[in-house]
Amino acid sequence: MIVQSIRGRLTAWYTLVLGIVLVATGWFTYALIRAQVRRDTDAALASTTREVIRALVDESAENHDTLDAEPASVVLSPLREKTRAVAVFTSDGRLLASSDVGDAHVLDVAHIGQRVQRGRAGYDTRHRVRALLTPAVIAGTRATIVVAQTLTVQDALLADLRRAMMLAIPLALLVASLGGYLLARKSLAPVAAMGRKAAAIGASDLAERIDVANPHDELGELATTLNGLLARVEEAFASQRRFMADASHELRTPVAILQGEIDVALARELRDPADYRESLAIMRKSVRRLARIVGDLFLIARSDAGEFPVQRERFYLDEVVAQTVHSFRTLAAERSVVLREEHEPELPIEGDSDLVQRMLGNLIENAIRHTPADATVFVRTTASDARYTIEVCNDGAPIPPAMHEAIFARFVRVDAARGASHPSLGSGAGLGLPIARWIAETHGGTLRLERSDASGTRFVVALPR
Repeated sequence: MIVQSIRGRLTAWYTLVLGIVLVATGWFTYALIRAQVRRDTDAALASTTREVIRALVDESAENHDTLDAEPASVVLSPLREKTRAVAVFTSDGRLLASSDVGDAHVLDVAHIGQRVQRGRAGYDTRHRVRALLTPAVIAGTRATIVVAQTLTVQDALLADLRRAMMLAIPLALLVASLGGYLLARKSLAPVAAMGRKAAAIGASDLAERIDVANPHDELGELATTLNGLLARVEEAFASQRRFMADASHELRTPVAILQGEIDVALARELRDPADYRESLAIMRKSVRRLARIVGDLFLIARSDAGEFPVQRERFYLDEVVAQTVHSFRTLAAERSVVLREEHEPELPIEGDSDLVQRMLGNLIENAIRHTPADATVFVRTTASDARYTIEVCNDGAPIPPAMHEAIFARFVRVDAARGASHPSLGSGAGLGLPIARWIAETHGGTLRLERSDASGTRFVVALPR
């Protein structure tokens, strides 16, 4: 149906509003014309009354200053018309003379006589006849001059006006609705073109954009907005492809190691138990790395979808920092790294303690991975009026300045930027720092690389109190 389209709805609303305006204007015009016709009729009756009174006065003066039927008939005889009548009534309601002739019988003598007898004067309308009753004293005689006119001519004029309006208003609405539909169609043609263009853009051609004819009007702003949306969708698709490619690359290495060790273990029927234990140790290490990568990917996917349940509870930040540092002392000892921790006591905070511990673990593990033997990793927690600050400092090769922000992107490896790694830790997947920053931002805080030079590297976490 036509009303299902915007063009149809616009046309319908335009026609409805225009119809209301036309009907209201027509009614108002009709009321004005009808009132004007009534005023003209009353003015004509009053003018005729004045002329009749003057003529009667003159005729009575010539007839010895008396008013009777003969001079009154002389005055009224020239005024005989089918649609108008003039009569003279005595004060007791008796008809003295009249110009009413033919079959029209404009005057209702009985009704007028009663009104005159009761002393009623002024305008009177009865049976579509408009009459003016005017008392006058002529030649010393009290009389009432009555001028009456049928309203048939006025009614016919008003009827013609009504018929004209009843014909003109629907015709005007029809013409206006057709014009409005064509105008709406032409005005919305760019929108339809945008829709066709957007429908033709698929996942393989997201670089296409909608043409912007005039960027300064509303349609141009809409096209610009859609182009911005397409740009964001294109970037999201590209990011998704990069994410899938990087994830596949990260998962391929531990899977290849597992497959190789399994093939070696099954290559011969009889092998030394020490060889089996060595293969199992390698496979366990690969499985652990594989599980961690999968867990990190799952966390990132849920965080991007806004579905990760962040538990809000009250805990002490100093206790979480101390526990996290304690859990990494064995790893630091294997790496011959000195792990030190310092914190202020009684640091209450509200948030997810497991996520905060994971954030600290990622930062500490990252620091241990890139700290040379016999060097120090230092974790310090301080408090101010508005926030808690956690600093993770380590010695080692600095991160190039161009990489200071890039290391927080997914699958960007810090060891590739610093040129240092340790085989006991394995190559990271490049997800630790992005996850740590997400956890800090989820708690309303920040994570930034404050410094990385020859004197060492310092990561700073700021959390609101």
